[in-house]
Amino acid sequence: MDDQMSILLLILLISVVALVVVWIVAARKAREARYYRELYEQKQSQAFQLGGNKVVGDICQHLGTFAMLLEYDQVLTIASTSSQGSLDLLAIKEDSLDFIEFKKKGAAMQPSESRIKALVEQKRVRYLIKDVELPGSLSISDRTTKRRTSLGASK
Repeated sequence: MDDQMSILLLILLISVVALVVVWIVAARKAREARYYRELYEQKQSQAFQLGGNKVVGDICQHLGTFAMLLEYDQVLTIASTSSQGSLDLLAIKEDSLDFIEFKKKGAAMQPSESRIKALVEQKRVRYLIKDVELPGSLSISDRTTKRRTSLGASK
């Protein structure tokens, strides 16, 4: 009888230890699941915020473009199939050509936008004419133009 009681106690002890181990593992997995769920929710929230920011930025750009129509003689939108474009408009007045980037008030400039701004400020801007030759093989080359010495006069 003592042997049977010992075996039963041993089985009971092993069962209790097994239950505790299972409970500890389950609790750890539940914590991991909560952690990953929180990460997922943060990423979803960030993605939603980025989408909202893009919509607001697009609205600011469109409204700004319409406002510029009254201020400039010519307004040329910079259309791109890429959302990586770093310039929104070229606008021409009687005495200037302006490179315009619309930003929602308070929004930071992107590195590519800062680079364009620096190039313009350093006067590292060129006007190029590209000659395209068709048909046959597509050929694009720079056109050589004469430099002006003064307004209306050329070399």
